[in-house]
Amino acid sequence: MTLAEHTPSLWRRLITRIDPRAYLTIHIVIGLVVCLLTAWLFAALLDSVREHDVLVTRDQAVANWFHGNGTALGDRVFVIISMIGSPAAMAVLFGAAALYLWRAKQRTLLVAWVLSYVGGTILDGVIKYVVRRPRPEFAAKFLHYSSWSFPSGHSMGSLIGFSMLAYTIIRVRNIESTAAKIGIWAGAIVMIALVGYSRIYLGVHYLSDVVAGYTLGVLWLAVCFTGLELVNRRAELRRAPST
Repeated sequence: MTLAEHTPSLWRRLITRIDPRAYLTIHIVIGLVVCLLTAWLFAALLDSVREHDVLVTRDQAVANWFHGNGTALGDRVFVIISMIGSPAAMAVLFGAAALYLWRAKQRTLLVAWVLSYVGGTILDGVIKYVVRRPRPEFAAKFLHYSSWSFPSGHSMGSLIGFSMLAYTIIRVRNIESTAAKIGIWAGAIVMIALVGYSRIYLGVHYLSDVVAGYTLGVLWLAVCFTGLELVNRRAELRRAPST
C-alpha cells in the first residue's frame, strides 16, 4: 500500500499530485527554513548571554524561584529524570541504536545516528568552551564536577537522542498509523521536556541554557533529517521506473 493510501483524504489528494522531485524540494526548503529560524534564535540567545542583558536577570529570577520552592521528593524525582537524559544515558542509547541498525543493515539510518550524536556532542562542547558561562550558584548541590553552563548538554542531547529514537522506530517498524506516530512523538516530546525542566529545577542550568540547548538540537537535527530525506528520496527516485 502506498503512503497516499494511509493519509487523510485532503493530504492524500495533494501528495498524489506532487511530482517526487518537487516533494523532495519541499523537504529541503522546510529543512533550510527551520535551520535559519533556529540559527537566528540561538544567535539572539547567545548575544543576550554575552551582553548580560535583561535575559540574564530573568534567568536568575527563575533560578531563585525554583531554589526557594523545591522539595525533597521533587529533588529525587528530577535527579532520576536528569540521569535519563544525561550524556552517559544518551551514549548508551546511541550505542544500542547503532548496533541494532548495523545488524539490521540500515546503513543510512546508522549514518544519521552517528552524525546526529557525534555532531551534537561536538557542537555542545565547542560552544560551552567559547561562551564559558558559569553555572547557577545553586548547582553545587547536584553537580559534582566542573563544566560550563551554556548551552544545556542534557537538553540538546535528549532532544537529539529521543527524536532520533522516535524517527527510527516509526521508520524501521514501518508504522503508518497516524495515531501510533502521534503517540510515539508525544512520548519523545514529553521526555525531552522533562529532562530540560529537571535541569532548571535542580538549579544546574539557567532557563536560557535549556532553551539554547533545545534550539541548537533542533538546528542540528534539521540538518541531519534534511540530509537523510535527501538520500532516501534520491534512492527512491533511482528505483522508480522512468516514464
